[in-house]
Amino acid sequence: MPQDAIVVTEGYEDGFDIIRKVSLMKVEENPEKRWWVGKYIDSEKAEAVEVVFLNAETKAEKI
Repeated sequence: MPQDAIVVTEGYEDGFDIIRKVSLMKVEENPEKRWWVGKYIDSEKAEAVEVVFLNAETKAEKI
């Protein structure tokens, strides 16, 4: 990939948003199994999995 490429992710309802920050975080599966909530939640447990988090620009930040 070009080092100066813009990195995007899906927007909240439509379009695309820019990735502003890449970081590591620990997560565990979310026990709440509803379609509108994420599959994972933050975790400090020993069995938590370290993942790469792509923090996107949000619509709220544009206000």
